[in-house]
Amino acid sequence: MARERSPARDEARRVWLESGGTMTARQVAESVGTTPAQVRKWKSADGWQAALDAQKPPRKRGGQPGNKNAAGAGAPTGNRNAETHGAYTAVRLDDLQPEQRAYIEGLTLDTETNMLEELKQLLAKEIDLQNKIAALEAAEPDSLYIDRVVEMRTPKGQERLKQQREKLEALQREEDSLLWDMDSGEGGKPPTRQQEKKLERLQREIAALQDTTGDRARELEESAYNVTMQTVIKASAFDRTMKLEAELNKIHGRVIKLLDSIKAYELECRRVRLEERKYNLAKQKLSGAFEVNPETGEIDDESDDISDDLDV
Repeated sequence: MARERSPARDEARRVWLESGGTMTARQVAESVGTTPAQVRKWKSADGWQAALDAQKPPRKRGGQPGNKNAAGAGAPTGNRNAETHGAYTAVRLDDLQPEQRAYIEGLTLDTETNMLEELKQLLAKEIDLQNKIAALEAAEPDSLYIDRVVEMRTPKGQERLKQQREKLEALQREEDSLLWDMDSGEGGKPPTRQQEKKLERLQREIAALQDTTGDRARELEESAYNVTMQTVIKASAFDRTMKLEAELNKIHGRVIKLLDSIKAYELECRRVRLEERKYNLAKQKLSGAFEVNPETGEIDDESDDISDDLDV
């Protein structure tokens, strides 16, 4: 005949699970009227720890609820750690060098001043290219220069990180079991020195593994790559000279185009001023009141002080 299951056994399991596994064997034993040794046997035989783990929600990737490890952290304003080529990066004046910011802030709506400043910059660029070409022409014919470096990268394996996680979980289970035994000593006996030393060792190993398997460490591990091949592409002095001369021709073309624009702007200014003089002279003729230059005795058609109170 099968032995009837003790009601205290199920009650002890329920009490311990409801406490979230925080009650000691002695506390559970007192609540159901049995001994701590009997509670430890029931815990092992009935798989209390597995039942408790099944009740816990699965750990999600990233920071856990209530975690404040990153409080006050985060990328500051203007941080560009996530930038790739930077073609679409938002740029503010404060992000520029002082001299660059001063140049932009000094721009005006005066067309002539702006075109003159642009001409100066183009001429400076033209001279810089000419100097670089001259330096290459003076170099040894067989000189080589690094153009770019091409790397082939492959993701690092995740096996080591997986092994560390498994070891961390095993150590944490061992720590829980040891703490249970230390809290449930027979007759209220204190933990032995051997148990205390083992607990210290376990806690040190757990802390070390938590550092290496934490969120940030995991991200770095998963995003790391191994360089499997590297190719260095070099160019001769002749190749570089050809590229610089092509750019020099572009800059020279922009200089010529800008000079044409400056000339056209000056002609337009003269035309507008001539029209203004014609308009001023027509107003004087209509009013019959002519402005005369006292020094030359001629009609002053450039004066803008003619009365506008004419009923034309």
